Amino acid sequence: MAQVAKKYAESLFEVSRDSGVQESVHADLKEINLAVSSQPAFQLFAEDPKVSKEARIRFVKETFGGADQPLLNLLQILAERKQLSLLPAIADSFESYYNEYNEQQYMKVESVYALTREELDAIGQSFIQRTGYKKLLLDNVINPQLIGGIRATIGTTVYDGSIQNNLKQLEKSFHQQ
Repeated sequence: MAQVAKKYAESLFEVSRDSGVQESVHADLKEINLAVSSQPAFQLFAEDPKVSKEARIRFVKETFGGADQPLLNLLQILAERKQLSLLPAIADSFESYYNEYNEQQYMKVESVYALTREELDAIGQSFIQRTGYKKLLLDNVINPQLIGGIRATIGTTVYDGSIQNNLKQLEKSFHQQ
């Protein structure tokens, strides 16, 4: 099913980009995903075999009728095929395509204390130069176990400049000798 969600997301991204509505589709899809993910009733509705195709399509049109046409078309296809439950996975994949197209990525910065906006901006600029992204979307997470320094995660890559990591590396070197 993950592959199916990825295909839907790719198609939605391409159509919305070609139509010039990728920004609004991105914002709408994010909002819709947030709304439906927090509603257990939506999951029950999306997976209920007793709900007719017509009822699902009517629900989509009435609830999401203000969305851009590419997104509304996708939601109607999902309703027809009883695949509305794929929406969170589609939103995640769409986000990946959107970030790749805009040469941006999310970056988690772990530190012992909350970093100031200036500190985060400096760290972000340093990693932009290092990674080649045009933009990094920073999230500061407090992690007292680091002792000091920072640990940055971009995608699946971890840059660990924490004192905790330095101590582990020192311990490993002692054991190797």
